[in-house]
Amino acid sequence: MKIVVTGANGYLGTGIVKQLCDDGNEVIAVCHHDSEAIDKRAKVVKCDIFSVEDPFCEFESPDILLHLAWRNGFVHNDTSHVMDLPKHYNFLEKMAANGVKKIAVLGSMHEVGFLREA
Repeated sequence: MKIVVTGANGYLGTGIVKQLCDDGNEVIAVCHHDSEAIDKRAKVVKCDIFSVEDPFCEFESPDILLHLAWRNGFVHNDTSHVMDLPKHYNFLEKMAANGVKKIAVLGSMHEVGFLREA
C-alpha cells in the first residue's frame, strides 16, 4: 500500500513512518524542512504542501493520506494554527478530489499542551 505521511519529521511522524515501513508499506514522507530523523526506507519529499498544485500526482497517487503536518505545533498561541486552517482544508480537498482513497488527519501533543524539553 502506498501511504503519504505529511509532517513526517514531526513528533509523531517519525515513529509512524518507521512503523509503516516496518509493516511493508511504500511510504512517501513529506516534510517542510529537516528530514534527518525520517526512516531511510521512506521516499522523502521536501515541500510546502500548501503550494503544491496537484499533491495527489506530486506524491505519486497514494492509496492513503495520513495528514500530520501542523506548523508551529509546540507554540500553542501561534496565530498560524487558525490562519492555516483554510490551507489545510484546500490541501485535503485536492487530495480527495484527485483520487486518494482514505484520509486520516491527526494532531499530536499540541492539543493537550505537551512541550518538548529544550
